[in-house]
Amino acid sequence: MKITGPHWTLWVSTLLMMSTPGSKALWGWSEESSCQMQRSFPPTPSDVYITGLMGVHGGGRCGLVDPAGVQMMEAARWTAAKLGEAKFIPQISVGVTTYDTCGGDDAVLRAGIAGMVQGGYLEEAQCNIHPHLGVLHTHPENEQLSSFLEDLDVPSVAVSSPDLTPQLEALMPLLLRLNWTSIVVAAPSVKVLKQFGNLAARYRICVGAEAILPYTTSDPKVYRTVLEILETGETGGAVLIGPQDRLQAALSAAAVFNNTTFDWLLAPTGPIQAEVFQGLNSVASGVLAIRRASQSVPEFGEHFKNVASIDPTLYPNFDPDDYVEEPAVFQVVEGVFKMGAGIRRAVEENCQGIGWCANATLSLSDLEADGLDVVEALSIKSQRPRYQILHLSPDDSTRLTFSKVGFYSAGILELDEGAKGKADWPSPHPCVGCHCLNVRFWFFLDLRWRTDAWVTICATMSIIGVLVSVAIMIYIMIQGCRGRLPEGSQTFSVLLLISCVFLYASILPFSFEASSIICTLRPVITSMSYALVFSLMLSRSLMLATADSEGLVGHVSGLVQSALLFFMVCVQAGLGVQQFLLDPPQFIHTPPSPTGGISYTCSGDRLFFLISHSYVMFLLLLLLLVSPFIIRSRRNYHEGLLFFIATVLVAGVWVAWATLYMLMLPMWSDACICLGLASTPTCLLLCVFVPKTYLMVRAAARDAVAATPIRALSRPHSAHDLARASSLALYDSISHLPEMTYSQLHPPMHAYAPDPTVHFAPKENAYDAYSHYQPSPHKVTQF
Repeated sequence: MKITGPHWTLWVSTLLMMSTPGSKALWGWSEESSCQMQRSFPPTPSDVYITGLMGVHGGGRCGLVDPAGVQMMEAARWTAAKLGEAKFIPQISVGVTTYDTCGGDDAVLRAGIAGMVQGGYLEEAQCNIHPHLGVLHTHPENEQLSSFLEDLDVPSVAVSSPDLTPQLEALMPLLLRLNWTSIVVAAPSVKVLKQFGNLAARYRICVGAEAILPYTTSDPKVYRTVLEILETGETGGAVLIGPQDRLQAALSAAAVFNNTTFDWLLAPTGPIQAEVFQGLNSVASGVLAIRRASQSVPEFGEHFKNVASIDPTLYPNFDPDDYVEEPAVFQVVEGVFKMGAGIRRAVEENCQGIGWCANATLSLSDLEADGLDVVEALSIKSQRPRYQILHLSPDDSTRLTFSKVGFYSAGILELDEGAKGKADWPSPHPCVGCHCLNVRFWFFLDLRWRTDAWVTICATMSIIGVLVSVAIMIYIMIQGCRGRLPEGSQTFSVLLLISCVFLYASILPFSFEASSIICTLRPVITSMSYALVFSLMLSRSLMLATADSEGLVGHVSGLVQSALLFFMVCVQAGLGVQQFLLDPPQFIHTPPSPTGGISYTCSGDRLFFLISHSYVMFLLLLLLLVSPFIIRSRRNYHEGLLFFIATVLVAGVWVAWATLYMLMLPMWSDACICLGLASTPTCLLLCVFVPKTYLMVRAAARDAVAATPIRALSRPHSAHDLARASSLALYDSISHLPEMTYSQLHPPMHAYAPDPTVHFAPKENAYDAYSHYQPSPHKVTQF
């Protein structure tokens, strides 16, 4: 048995206490017997028991009865009784011992430890005359409890969170009828907020702010933070989803702090009573509520009404007309039935069907193979979902009461038109220039810029890079149009500059908060931008590497380069489409912040993200292999040497950002990706285009000087020019030759000039060409 975590200290200390003589009396042990006495709460005499861990109480110091918890406890007991009536398990009756888990996660673990000790799970099988066989709990999110039960090898069934989708779907037509297309929402969990946000986006309803309703309901200051978060949505329509006590706590905090900004729409997940809102007329008058009117287990509803009317202790102020079935009731019934099916199989396989025996072991695996169905076995007749629309308003005595103003069923909303004329009827709250948090909102203009420092740095770096790229691109295009590019067409250079602009622009999806469209664009744009840049460089490098090879012509046509580029880019496009279809990007929520706000991030494993760029890495590897062979190429302004330097630097950038991406915390993942996106085109600009532009400018200036004719020399007119005249006398003897420009005498050197290291056969003297000219008789050559 493994024991880990700080909370296991309580469990270990409990087990140590059990070994002392005094503790035996405390836990019901006798000094003479080694078997533990049975203690249960509430007592339900049965042959075998199921341990229930449920929150029966709530509120400050767990002093209030939780109606939802009471319903789930009674549902478990009712299901066990129904199994006995139907003789589902031969000659065995099943009972449920419930332990209250009110008080948070630590209280849940303490209740679990008490259940294990008092239920005899730690004792030998022969010591348990009426054993506890398994645990049914309503805390599936509590990892400590799950690990605890797993370490003890105790079979358990976790009641999942109730499905609130039908109630949330009923909310949407009501919001549209009220013209509440700009709202704020608060709910007990992120899961509910996510469901609501998705549905609201489908109906084009904007959610301006989201908040978590705290578990603690006794401190108004805690709910004041919730109100402050909701106020950031800049709208007056507020939707509250959750149990009655949290809805009442939110309205109480609004009344205490005189917050009358909102019109409220309540969506209680269980029963709702007007008594809990008395004294809150300033904020609760005019409140609308949508209450469940149908039942998934109608027979249990009748049973609960009878029990609640008899016992006022656990069911205070109960009115049968106000009964609303808790959504998790059906899940509890299913959980108890699953435990009963496991007990039935154990009895049939190990005890010959004559009762529970010591060698029987409860197993809850593969119960579906038995073909048992809870609806058929218990004859459950569920009702179609139906919801009442209630309006809370004061009567003649200023007492708040609920009145029915409509209903929703089967996708149809019926609303009393006469109720809309009431003075306290909620005002419309349309979406006019609203900013939305819906994670799947379909308006592309509704984007939220991230305020992180690294976003500002990367965005500034990208803007500067884009401006430099555009400036170089314009210069190259102007020079090309004027025919002043002796190295030929620069089409691929312009394409490479455009790809650098795309690479800079690829940080935009990472600069906005996560949403459906943003999470889709991030991997697609990143991989395609990298593939375009590296494909251009690789196709150009292959041309430079093979252009001067033996057996090939000295130039590769642009058509061949374009075809190669098209093929390499299409491979990445195909891989991107395949990846999207097999594993589409999704969004997930991050844990709530201390202030209660909700944020979202794109899902996906970091290693999988790098693997999805494996083709891009392959292109970069090919560049590293090809670039050393083009260093000595002098074509296109020494492009081979420049590409080699840029490739080495880009490889270093990739190693750096990929390493940081895997080693740093997930919160810095987007920053590492943007570091690579901004640094890669920057290396290309600094290593390729800045030197290349300098060489272009120098060549253009040299050509401009070469195009200017040399002024003819004249004879000296003063004594000071005698020395200069004597040195130029030799040239005066041939001054009658045709005038030649500087460019004709000194042809420019460029990439296609003969290599000075190559030696050719000696040529005839250049002055022999002028031997037929006769010297002028009027000039004397002086030496």
